[in-house]
Amino acid sequence: MKIIRGGVTAPLGFKANGIYCGIKKSKKRDLTLVYSEKPCDAAGVFTTNKVQASCVVVNKEHLRDSKAQAVIANSGNANCMTGESGFENTRTMAQSVARFLKIKKNNVLVASTGVIGKPLPIKKIIGAIPELVRGLNPKGGEYAAAGILTTDRMIKEMAMEFKVGRRRVRVGAIAKGAGMIHPQMELAGPKPATAGRHATMLCFVTTDAVIAPSALREALDRAAQKTFNTITIDGDMSTNDMVLVLANGMAQNKRIVEKTKEARTFAKVLEAIFSELAKQMIKDAEGATKFVEITVRKALNRDDARTVARTVARSSLVKCALFGCDPNWGRIAAAVGYSDAHVDPWRMQIHLGRELVLRNGGRVKKKAVLLNRIFAQKKIKITIDLGLGKYSATSYTCDFSTNYVRINSAYRT
Repeated sequence: MKIIRGGVTAPLGFKANGIYCGIKKSKKRDLTLVYSEKPCDAAGVFTTNKVQASCVVVNKEHLRDSKAQAVIANSGNANCMTGESGFENTRTMAQSVARFLKIKKNNVLVASTGVIGKPLPIKKIIGAIPELVRGLNPKGGEYAAAGILTTDRMIKEMAMEFKVGRRRVRVGAIAKGAGMIHPQMELAGPKPATAGRHATMLCFVTTDAVIAPSALREALDRAAQKTFNTITIDGDMSTNDMVLVLANGMAQNKRIVEKTKEARTFAKVLEAIFSELAKQMIKDAEGATKFVEITVRKALNRDDARTVARTVARSSLVKCALFGCDPNWGRIAAAVGYSDAHVDPWRMQIHLGRELVLRNGGRVKKKAVLLNRIFAQKKIKITIDLGLGKYSATSYTCDFSTNYVRINSAYRT
């Protein structure tokens, strides 16, 4: 495996574009299209929020046959809680793209991100589709990555390649996410859904691999469980979260099937890409000044490890302490205690950086200046040892700054 340049257009047979169609007041790119020259096997994971945007519902319908060939996405408007017209507009986006690309409408997936409750300016979008299609380019991945951003400050893309036999296989991805980040999505497709916690985000993945749909779904779920599910920015789950993967088979490799070495390698590549994109989201989080890694060790089971890590990661008090450079480990201990995990405060240990601050149910004396220096850093590691078992998990988060409040107190205006 190795990292290569590019994003969604790195694999063979994919083109992309991103343009401004009139949704954003900033006049930045707000409409993206990713297209494969050939029909693809496809899979997706979606938010489990009970309030779901129309694009989430429609995409689940379109993925029943595990096929897709294009993804169109708009930013600046979530097209969520917009009534029946919202569903009509989502389907109109798919139909319009399908007509210009001369493909099946059910092979077009749709994504929207932005403000909830505002009617989608569908006429602007439909009017821009001819230009969007004409501009499709094997080098258009960066434009596509820019077209899905909302409060993000930077584009997020990555690509990797690996060998299946003698064939070179590539995987590329773009993503967005800077706020309303606290995941919980599930697998969609003909197999029963597998519940999991994933990040509030959009992520579009392309690959030229020949891979069985079942293997594609398994790899997507496995990789997302280990990566996107580890991050939280503000504890708020979006209505529009999704990760979509398209595989067009143009690498002409030996078909990758479940439970094989090749399938495990493919999953590891997805995991590596997702992990990097997830960390980029934390670093680009709204108002963030610090990147924080929270590791839980010796939990009774895997779910407990994950639960404790994410509970501490989303604690508002912990995140405020991080911003204020206040090494208040008592807030960390409290968050561990109100999680749903098995916890024994007499066995628990807490480290700030390399410094042990809690043991045997009480504090370990440390010089205040030493701990203050740890929390003043831009990258901070917190380790929680539960002393109950053998399972571990890591979550990534950021601090809550005054700038985060400013951004979100005036988001609609």
